Amino acid sequence: MTDMKQPMESPAAKVKRLPSRPGVYIFKDRNGRIIYIGKAKSLKNRVSSYFVSGGDVSEKTMLLKSAIRDLDFIITANELEALLLESTLIKKHQPFYNIRLKDDTGYPFIKISAEEFPRLLLARRAENDGGKYFGPYSSSAEVRETIRFLQRVFPLRRCTKMKPSPCMYHHIEKCPGPCSGKVSAGEYAASVTAINMFLQGRAAEILRGLEAEMKLAAAEKHFEKAAVLRDRRAALKSIVEQRQTVVFTDDVDMDVAAVKKSEKLACVVILYVRAGTLNGHGVFFLEVQSGDEEGETLRAFLEQYYAEASTVPGSIFLSHDVGAMDSMEELLGGRTGRRVHFFTPKKGKKKEIVNIAFENAERRLEDELKKQKLDREQRRALTVALSERLGAGKMIKRIVGFDISTIQGTNTVGVAVTFTEGRPEKDGYRKFIIRGSGRDDFSSMRETVMRYFARVRDGLEPQPDLVLIDGGKGQVTAAAEGAKKAAAGTETKIIGYAKKTGVSHSNYSSIPIIFSEEEPASRLVQRVIAETHRFAVTFHRKKRGKEMIES
Repeated sequence: MTDMKQPMESPAAKVKRLPSRPGVYIFKDRNGRIIYIGKAKSLKNRVSSYFVSGGDVSEKTMLLKSAIRDLDFIITANELEALLLESTLIKKHQPFYNIRLKDDTGYPFIKISAEEFPRLLLARRAENDGGKYFGPYSSSAEVRETIRFLQRVFPLRRCTKMKPSPCMYHHIEKCPGPCSGKVSAGEYAASVTAINMFLQGRAAEILRGLEAEMKLAAAEKHFEKAAVLRDRRAALKSIVEQRQTVVFTDDVDMDVAAVKKSEKLACVVILYVRAGTLNGHGVFFLEVQSGDEEGETLRAFLEQYYAEASTVPGSIFLSHDVGAMDSMEELLGGRTGRRVHFFTPKKGKKKEIVNIAFENAERRLEDELKKQKLDREQRRALTVALSERLGAGKMIKRIVGFDISTIQGTNTVGVAVTFTEGRPEKDGYRKFIIRGSGRDDFSSMRETVMRYFARVRDGLEPQPDLVLIDGGKGQVTAAAEGAKKAAAGTETKIIGYAKKTGVSHSNYSSIPIIFSEEEPASRLVQRVIAETHRFAVTFHRKKRGKEMIES
């Protein structure tokens, strides 16, 4: 009897069996890749709309519909759960047709840890660990600067584990010394409270409190304490005057969000107004499609941003109409314990500040597009220079760098790092745990390249135009043997770059290539080699650390 493979059920057929329940739907292409994730009050009704012919649909929706080959879904208890799950899955899978935060995994938080004597930390994500999170912020540099300032004005402990005697930070006056009783629990808690208030935008209250404490300490002739409070007040007042501008005479808290969009990129600027004072802003970029409307783009941002935002005011004013935000308002109301509303003001003072946010978004987007254009031109110039230098006869677009990392032959690992048109392609980074002894760098390189090119042979990786290796002739030979053993990539150029001499050997010429350090071709080669080495060392450290913990 012949074993006949059953044909895959079409998405349109699957739609008929979808439940009329809230949930998240997932569209996939012919290769099984997730291309779009959406939420729905009724999965059946929402997903059915994609498979109804006719109607006025955007170019983006038409392209999406033509690419759908399969669908999946997850039922949730209600719309709120669907909203949160959609945001989480978009961040995880980065679907092509979704409007999504660019590099959203890098947006940091400030964390006050949940410990007897809390610490002030930079966190990459908000976790359910009892800590207090503020953010997300658009700049890691801004977060680090804020933490440095707060540690200077309201110092908290920095050590991971408290020891019975004061550490170096206490001796250099950067830690109050709770481990040895140098500061009372009450004084320490006061600093934590002040930091909390500052991050909530309540700096004016802190200043008033510091002034009252300072006067009381002076009246009681605690002059040393009064001097410390005076210095804290002066430092805090200075930063407040630099950063904050009064925009409303009444004591209001609000966020103001505005979007400006180009064909492939959008910028959202949020102005944070606390107690009538503009005391901060965030700049966020989103990857979009040409057919996405600005209101649609802003809505997608709001749902992703406020799903995790730790500090939410009662009013959020917008530059564009985003439609009903009932689910998001309910979610934020439940989190904050008060009503939260999204508004699109048409006139008055609130419209004026929305216009300011929009002008900032417009300028930031213009600057980013110019920066990206310059970056593309520079990368193309380096790629052209390397292609010409090697006499490639065609543009070298895809470069794969290989490196090995080991310590005395233990925990040996190999990596492959991909650059496309002079730019790192993170999806093309690969890790290999060496299966052999790992004591021989040449055999380790041979195995790494062989396993990578086996993936090329099987169609799992594109054929690279150039392979770069940190090493000499022996490493090049080992890499060429690995590619040949995999029965793939024998026509790929392989170059071993020697950092110290600039003399590089290849698998296609007996004459070495001598790079001068400053020539454009050399700069691109060095960039690939440096990134490959960094990735290899990082992977090796993680593997070694994991083994030490398990042992």
